[in-house]
Amino acid sequence: HVGQALSQVFILDPSPRAMRDYSQRSESLEADGSNVAGVLLGLPQERRGAVTMRLTDAIRQLPESEIQRCWAEPVGKFESDAMLYCDEGSGREVDARGLSDGTLRLIAIVTALLIRPSGSLLVIEEVDNGLHPSRAKLLLSIIREIGSSRGVDVLVTTHNPALLDAMGTQMVPFVVVSHRDADSGNSRLTLLEDVPGLAKLLAGGSLGDVASSGALEQRLFDVSQYAAS
Repeated sequence: HVGQALSQVFILDPSPRAMRDYSQRSESLEADGSNVAGVLLGLPQERRGAVTMRLTDAIRQLPESEIQRCWAEPVGKFESDAMLYCDEGSGREVDARGLSDGTLRLIAIVTALLIRPSGSLLVIEEVDNGLHPSRAKLLLSIIREIGSSRGVDVLVTTHNPALLDAMGTQMVPFVVVSHRDADSGNSRLTLLEDVPGLAKLLAGGSLGDVASSGALEQRLFDVSQYAAS
């Protein structure tokens, strides 16, 4: 049972540089997202169309994007490799080499959400890396909508105050803070809602402000020191 549960965990840390190259047709996504094109091309034709449509819908929500379609095509004499393409409107098509880091990372994240099996856990490292802070709310919305509709649980890590602010107070019960234990020096995980005096901290500013000012970290450090004494 433990082995089966662990096999359903997938850790994604997209690398835009790796995603800009060609990739082979694949059945499973690499942890760095380097074979997104190969995975999309490797899907059965009917499912590929549905995944491509939902992927395009997500990418088109980026305010600065004019992307009308996002898809993968076979390349080479034997068509064993694939490349990611986007139609930016007016017949202007670009491949992965012409896309921004943020767009490529979002493509990898959405693709993973669309192909992971229901009941699995998707872990995304530094989920907002490469995206403008103003896109944090949109990113969370896309992840929650697709994850919920497909039954995929999502665990993300972040250091971005903008993303913490975008979560709002309704997501406080789902936020976990990683911090250093004053006594042992080990890392500890504490539910945000279990932090003593949280209401008072948030009365002085948003969650992003509290985290970036160091007030949250200092509160946890003080509590661990008191517990150790």
